[in-house]
Amino acid sequence: MALVDIAKETGDVDRTHGINQVLKHFKENKYTVNNVLDLFAGDGSFCSWLLYSLETKDGNLPNIDHLELDQELYDKLVDRFGRHRNNCYNVDSYKFIEDPSKLYDTVFCDNGMWDHEYFNVIPYLTDFFLGAKYFIHNINVRPYNGFKNNSVWGKNRSEFYGMKDTTDCDPEDLMEATYQRLKENNLDVNYGVFFPRELYNGHIYLYHVLWKIN
Repeated sequence: MALVDIAKETGDVDRTHGINQVLKHFKENKYTVNNVLDLFAGDGSFCSWLLYSLETKDGNLPNIDHLELDQELYDKLVDRFGRHRNNCYNVDSYKFIEDPSKLYDTVFCDNGMWDHEYFNVIPYLTDFFLGAKYFIHNINVRPYNGFKNNSVWGKNRSEFYGMKDTTDCDPEDLMEATYQRLKENNLDVNYGVFFPRELYNGHIYLYHVLWKIN
């Protein structure tokens, strides 16, 4: 599936280009997982269902816990993944990671584009990683819909990235800032790589970023 332009294509469109590229990277590098944490899962229809194609050492499906706060979306999430498993949680993802009940080797953070994005997840990563560590999140280089640097969202972005203007950014600059935040939180990064996810009016505004952490 090619990159979708969400300004031009509305309705039920395939928005899986980015996650499929991430999964391809996992397969090409022969990375295996066991326990996966799926933050901000929504109803599971965007990306979550593809996480089950991640390979494990024993050849079984990975163990995935899906988190979603919105009740309506959560009910759909349970119908999709949780009818025969106790793996869907109707909780605030930010609250859940403050006191994790188990350890994970992979964290998929399909964060939204308001408030703190993935910023407030990073301080807790050291608390629930186990073994090989993979952190996947969204990174927004070109916010739309009237984004302003002096908004609450804009100020949060400026503080996290150390940039006054985050309206139109180079993804490598945002990755470098994220790398520094990971280091500040005692995470030993092996490498990071980004994958285009979506377009808006012809410009790539959203990427998936994968960090491999030692």
